[in-house]
Amino acid sequence: MSELHDALASPNCAAFLRMIRAGETSQDDDAYRMLFGGGLFVGFDAHPNVTVSRGGLKSTAAGAYQFLKRTWDECVAALGLPDFSPNSQDLAAVYLIKRRGALSDVLAGRFDEAVRKCAREWASLPGSPYGQPTKTLAQARAVYEQFGGQYAAQEGNTMPLAPILAAVLPSIVEAIPKLGRLFGSGSAVAERNVKAAELAVSIVQGATGAVNAQEAAERIKADPIALQSAVAAVEQRWYELAEAGGGGIEGARKADAEVRKSGDILHSPSFWVTLALLPLVYLVVGSVVGLWGDSWPSDVRAAIATAIVSLIVGGAAGYYWGQTTTRNRTPVEKA
Repeated sequence: MSELHDALASPNCAAFLRMIRAGETSQDDDAYRMLFGGGLFVGFDAHPNVTVSRGGLKSTAAGAYQFLKRTWDECVAALGLPDFSPNSQDLAAVYLIKRRGALSDVLAGRFDEAVRKCAREWASLPGSPYGQPTKTLAQARAVYEQFGGQYAAQEGNTMPLAPILAAVLPSIVEAIPKLGRLFGSGSAVAERNVKAAELAVSIVQGATGAVNAQEAAERIKADPIALQSAVAAVEQRWYELAEAGGGGIEGARKADAEVRKSGDILHSPSFWVTLALLPLVYLVVGSVVGLWGDSWPSDVRAAIATAIVSLIVGGAAGYYWGQTTTRNRTPVEKA
């Protein structure tokens, strides 16, 4: 028990518990009184042991971490917990993390490894195999960071790719070849930018309506309609993916340059931005030259027209020229 109490005092452990709650119940105090399905029970004397039916499922899950009655009985037997109070629930949750062999990972900030080990304990965690809706790894990390969780130091200050992502990303890249521009193919996929990988899988998962990454990969492989939806979603958020995977804004610019070089101008963000600005040029110029009346003095019309046209056309031209200058090109590595 002393080990569990000490763990609860760790900011990493507290943040990890909050991350679990984000998928299982909520972050408010009512989470500790929540039944499966969202109803609330009264009193913390013991586990309520109420079977709730919802969505074709029946469960006795209760509390902030949705303990099944049989699981709670195991925690009580192991820890001698006197009640079902919030403190007892927190201790039991840490006990389950420890039983999964993940407590040292949680305390050290090895977040992905801890999530992988706990995914069979809580069905909402990324990579859970139970077929229920899960949080993405990016969503889980966001909650963990929001509540003060810190990551273990990694070589190059990057987090390793989660095992579940490393397993499904190659098949997603194979099904959507355009993603190969960001991640390569084969074993090289797992060595690319983690944020871009998480985003790509999240986009495909959302487009296909899959409950987890594994199901998303299976759907786009087996269902042409799901694949078409995933491809469209990737196209729509390509600039965002390029920014995440290719070195920020500079990487996104390079991706945009590649799109224009390939002749696929309709997927160039800069093309659409420029196209959207052109009507403004025509509107302002038409106004000041008197197409819709002649109420402005000629010197004012000339000054405004010159300023607007120079600003918009000059900015657009500067952007395109900037893509082709040598200082924006990636230097050739020296042997």
